[in-house]
Amino acid sequence: MRIELRERYVELVNFLGLVLGPSYEIALHDLAMGDKSVIAIANGHITNRGLGSPLSPAMLEIISSGRYKEKSYEVNYVSISMKNKALRSSTIYIKDNLKLVGLLCITFDDSRYQDISRAVMGLCHPDNLLKDYRFERLEDLSLDDEAEIVSGNIEDYVDEVIGKVLQQKSEMNEKIRKKDRVAMVKELKKRGILLIKGAVPIIAKKLNSSEATIYRYINELEEDDENY
Repeated sequence: MRIELRERYVELVNFLGLVLGPSYEIALHDLAMGDKSVIAIANGHITNRGLGSPLSPAMLEIISSGRYKEKSYEVNYVSISMKNKALRSSTIYIKDNLKLVGLLCITFDDSRYQDISRAVMGLCHPDNLLKDYRFERLEDLSLDDEAEIVSGNIEDYVDEVIGKVLQQKSEMNEKIRKKDRVAMVKELKKRGILLIKGAVPIIAKKLNSSEATIYRYINELEEDDENY
C-alpha cells in the first residue's frame, strides 16, 4: 500500500475508534505485509487482535475468489471470535488503480445491547406477554458455516483444513497418500491460505513433506486449472 494511502487510512482508524467507541474494533490491513497484515487497530480487545495479526480465513477466501473485483465493500456479516462470541463485521476493500492493496474492517460487539434488550423486555412486559415473546440470540448463528472465524495465526488456519483428515487417517491406521496431500493443498489454496507469506513451510511440516513437494502440488493444481 502506498504511503499516502497508509497515512490516510491509519488516521481514519484512529478517528473511527474514538467516534464509535469501545464496542467497535477498527482494523487496517496492508496486504503487502503478508501474514502480519494489521498495521493499525483501535479497540483490539474485541477480537484480541493487535498489530501484526493476520487476515481471517473468510477474508483470505474472499480475496482468493476475486469477489472484491465486483464489490467495494461487505456489510453486516457475522463473524465469530476465538472465544465463540458472535460479532457483526463490515469491510471496505481498499484499491489502488483497481488492485486490492488493503482492507478496512469494522467489527461490532453488540452483546451488551442484547443483554440490555432482554432486561428491558423483562421489566416492561407482564409474564403472560413474555410467553409469546421471541428473541433470537446472535450466538445462535455461531454454527453458520458461512460465519467468519477471527483466528489467531496461520497454524490455526492450516490445522482447520488438514487436522480432521489427519485424525481420520490415524484412527483408520491409513497412511496419507499423495492424493490426500494434494486434496488438502487444493482446499488451502481455495481458502486463500497460500496467499499468506510463510504458509508453505508450515503446510509442509504438518504434512511431513518437503517445501519443494508442496510447491510441486501447487504447480500441478495451477496447471489443472489452466487446462480446465
